Amino acid sequence: MKLTLELDGTLLDRRQAEWAQHLAHPAENPLSTRASFTDGELLLENALCVYSQDSRFSDGLPYSGFIVTKRPCETVFDLTPEELVATHALLSEVRAQLESTVQPDGYTVGWNVFPAGGAHIPHVHLHVIPRWKTDAAAGVGLRWFLRQVAEALHLRSALPADLPAIHDLILQTGLSDDRAKITATLEGCSYWVAVQQGRVVGCIGLEHGEGASLLRSASVAPTWQGRGIGARLAETALSVARGRGERAVYLFSSHAGAYWQRHGFVQVPVTELSAALPGTPQVQSGECRGWIHSETAWKLDLSG
Repeated sequence: MKLTLELDGTLLDRRQAEWAQHLAHPAENPLSTRASFTDGELLLENALCVYSQDSRFSDGLPYSGFIVTKRPCETVFDLTPEELVATHALLSEVRAQLESTVQPDGYTVGWNVFPAGGAHIPHVHLHVIPRWKTDAAAGVGLRWFLRQVAEALHLRSALPADLPAIHDLILQTGLSDDRAKITATLEGCSYWVAVQQGRVVGCIGLEHGEGASLLRSASVAPTWQGRGIGARLAETALSVARGRGERAVYLFSSHAGAYWQRHGFVQVPVTELSAALPGTPQVQSGECRGWIHSETAWKLDLSG
């Protein structure tokens, strides 16, 4: 069986919204507000924890359940020493019960922590998922899933630690021939990187002005060019510019004008660009070093 995973960037937003909703309305939190689990869901408990096979959270996994503290508590890092001991003690009872009833061949046991870690309910719960050799996913563990995601090409916002890789890409693609002259920065700017197997293979940036932005540093590693990565990066940056309510996006390009024309850019005087974005790092660098007036400027009108 071959599985295809599509991450469109919306999952984390949903997780964060659900998490915030439960924090804002604790009376609606399905785990923190129930003194006990009724309707046959409560299977085991001790003084501090309960174990449930609540069908609302099983996601189709047979006999999947969780151990949750009776005290409202956001994450595993917030458990008291006593609650940790009680959780482990109940986990031993859960295993004994599962082995006497459904006889699994293995288990997946773990906590998700905060929305970025996959949690959407701010009440600590330890997932206990029995596994069988006959499962289609037999042999697949949590790290297998995370590795599959890591091996897939994905786009994300750049971090300060990504700047050396961004500078390398700018040099590799000939946008600059001197690392000391590269002005790419995250201060007052937004950057995105394309990552494959933990390696940055593409980047793009927006330098933000008043009502307009400067698109810059659109780079894809030579061995990764021709795969649509540059287009995805450009679409990401332009979507953010539209979301910010920008009236226009500008860029410098003397050699790739035909490419940017396909994205709707038209050539404009350099003086228009520099007047629209006088405080951006690239314009200031161009003015200071004298290269700006030999460049070709392009503009995408977003006001229509």
